Amino acid sequence: MSDEDLASWVGTLDPARAVRIQQAYPLAFFDLHLRHRRQRLLNGPNPAFPEVRFVP
Repeated sequence: MSDEDLASWVGTLDPARAVRIQQAYPLAFFDLHLRHRRQRLLNGPNPAFPEVRFVP
């Protein structure tokens, strides 16, 4: 598989950015469901994470 084909399948997101996203969303989920603290991050697209595609 060429580099271009691979990039079209998995994207080109910076690994550190991906980790930050993977930290933020589960934290928001658990804050909402375990601590009963509403999290705006889960309401829809967020300008802090434009890479994330929100699917309601």
